[in-house]
Formats: sequence, C-alpha cells, structure tokens
Amino acid sequence: MADSKSVKNTIYFWLLWIIITIAGFYLLYDYVIKNTGFMPAQPIQFSHKVHSGDFGMKCLSCHTSAENSAYSEIPTTYSCMVCHIALKNTSDLIKPLNESFDSLKPIIWNRVYRVPDFAKFNHKVHINSLIDCSTCHGEVEKMEKVYQFRPITMSWCIDCHRYPEKYAIPARDISGIFSADINLDSLNLYKKKYYSIINPPYGMWLSDVYESEYLKNIVYPRVYSRGNENCSVCHH
Repeated sequence: MADSKSVKNTIYFWLLWIIITIAGFYLLYDYVIKNTGFMPAQPIQFSHKVHSGDFGMKCLSCHTSAENSAYSEIPTTYSCMVCHIALKNTSDLIKPLNESFDSLKPIIWNRVYRVPDFAKFNHKVHINSLIDCSTCHGEVEKMEKVYQFRPITMSWCIDCHRYPEKYAIPARDISGIFSADINLDSLNLYKKKYYSIINPPYGMWLSDVYESEYLKNIVYPRVYSRGNENCSVCHH
C-alpha cells in the first residue's frame, strides 16, 4: 500500500514539474522572445491617439525618413516645437520639451521595437511596396501609449513574406503613404521607377486604370506575391 502511494506521489510530482516547465517555456517565449505588449515608460507622455487619432497627423509627417531610408527616425525636439512653440506651450506635459529646446539637449526616448544586431529591416523597401505601417506596428493612431504590437521574430517575418495577403495591410490614408498630395503624374513616375522592381517578386497592380484605384486617396488595390526569403535580405 505504501509503495502504491509512493508511486502516485512520484507521478504527481513529475506531472506537476512537466506542467510548470511547459508553462515556464511558454511565458519565456511569449514575454521574452515575442515581447508583444512591451510598453516602456517615456520621458514625455506623448499620445499618438491625440496627435494621429484626434488631429489626423499622418505617420510620415513626423517619421519622415521611413519612406526614403532603412530607418524610421524619431522626431527631433525642433520638429515638436514647430507646433508646440505656441500650442499648449505652458502645459506641464510640455515642460520637458521646452527644457530640451532651451538647453539643446535631445530627449532620450526609450526604444519600443528592437531588431537583433544580426538582422536588418528596411523601412523604405516596405513602404515603397505600399505596405502600411500598421502591418507591423498596429493601429498606433488608437494608442495612448505605444507598445510592441508584433513579435520581432524570424517566424513572424517569414510568415508575412510567405502569406502577404494574410498579414500585409495596404497603405492607409493616416500613414501618409501616397496621401492627398499625390497626383497622376507623380503616380506615373512612381510606377515607371518601381514597376520593374515590384513585378513579379513583390506583387503587381491589378490594372492600369489609376482613377479607379483610389481608396481614401491611396492607390489600391494591390496584389501581393510572396516576399523574398533569401537569407541575405534580412541578415548581414
């Protein structure tokens, strides 16, 4: 009888250990590797919901280098003061901004997304393929505080390259990608410049009737095909 009880206790112990181990690995993957939901404290309580959601400021209005560079810049203090030199300048929330402007000391923002050193991500390539910012960053215009929306993992990138129709979101008006300032001449120039590059590896236009392809002033629809899976595309 004692031996039977001892065997049961041993079985229960190992089952409990296995459950705890599996749960531990899951939490490690979810919160350390995937890191989704990561929301670091920032030196200024900047609300994207107010700026983009309420006032309609487009992503590329502040992150201007994203469509012409591999990196998306963080706006400088001067960029913010273009508006806040007069707008709500006496607010306590703007005090750190004023101090930065007066002292010429940049504001050190805490990074939300970080690509590993052995990998690279090119913003220009994706934006010039008319892939919206929300594909990776989520609907930032609805966020009071920005948090990591997607897991920065190889599996996520590979899934999006293999099944872009499932993950890639076409450029929206709020992103500022080909927004209201575009005209047919600039669109024709864009197609002349990039069409040979994006067809067929990165998709193609459904038709040549440009006037019927606008959705909130954005060229659409777009047929996405599989992205490049060559190792050197993402790795140095």
